[in-house]
Amino acid sequence: MLLQAEQSVLLVVDVQEKLVNAIDAAPKAVAAMKWLIDAAILQQVPVVFSEQYPQALGPTLPCLRSAAPEAPAFEKTAFSCVAAECLRGSAVDTRKQVVICGIEAHVCVLQTALDLHAQGKSVFVVSDAIGSRAEVDKTAALDRLVRAGVTLITREMALFEWLRDSKAPTFKDASKRLLQVAPALTFAEALTTLPSVATLAGLQLWRDGKLEAVIENKPGQAGSLAVYHALFKKFGAITPKGARLGQWLYGEHAADARQNPGKHPNIDRLFALETMGGGYGVRLIPA
Repeated sequence: MLLQAEQSVLLVVDVQEKLVNAIDAAPKAVAAMKWLIDAAILQQVPVVFSEQYPQALGPTLPCLRSAAPEAPAFEKTAFSCVAAECLRGSAVDTRKQVVICGIEAHVCVLQTALDLHAQGKSVFVVSDAIGSRAEVDKTAALDRLVRAGVTLITREMALFEWLRDSKAPTFKDASKRLLQVAPALTFAEALTTLPSVATLAGLQLWRDGKLEAVIENKPGQAGSLAVYHALFKKFGAITPKGARLGQWLYGEHAADARQNPGKHPNIDRLFALETMGGGYGVRLIPA
């Protein structure tokens, strides 16, 4: 079964400020979600947000809400949006096809998708726009969804099926804005997806037994501290692979650094690491 824009709704599940920081590969997942929301808006597919107990977990990330400012956001305490009965009267109620992205894959996304499927909805979970704290949980969730009869798709599958034809009025716009541009976040947006550094005074970078640099938790360095801390948590050190991700996290500042060597030393270090290899050990400095 193919998606039809006039029958579809995009449900963005619980991508909230105090949840997303713990999600594995959160920045890339959020960038894919933002891309998917842009695609839905372009194709006039309604967007609906859910929020798990926002009084404690905060609202949906601003970078997603701003992509669909008119979309409703429904609060809940039950993990499944269906069990919470929070979507009654929304486009999820009235449309046959529900496309789902969000977090966590093995909890709220899974339970919502299974409940909607049980109601007779055609449910499509976007595999590159969901996340969990642990990769094993996301993998298990995807396997269970498939075995239950839920359809897995990617964000590009959704867009191309909503478009259907290269002669579609929005195809050129979609190609320019979405298909020719990889999902991305601004530096400020990326920072909202990274683990907190509130308990850190800074971190040290070591190479070959020598202290190479200190990044402090102070204005002008706090963003770099968040990036390097996130890379350390994911890779256990600052590695060439981590350097590539770090450049992506720096967003527009990475492009500026390439044009102006020396202006952004913490980004220059990642460029050099990707070229020269090796890595940096990290020692965290508690606050």
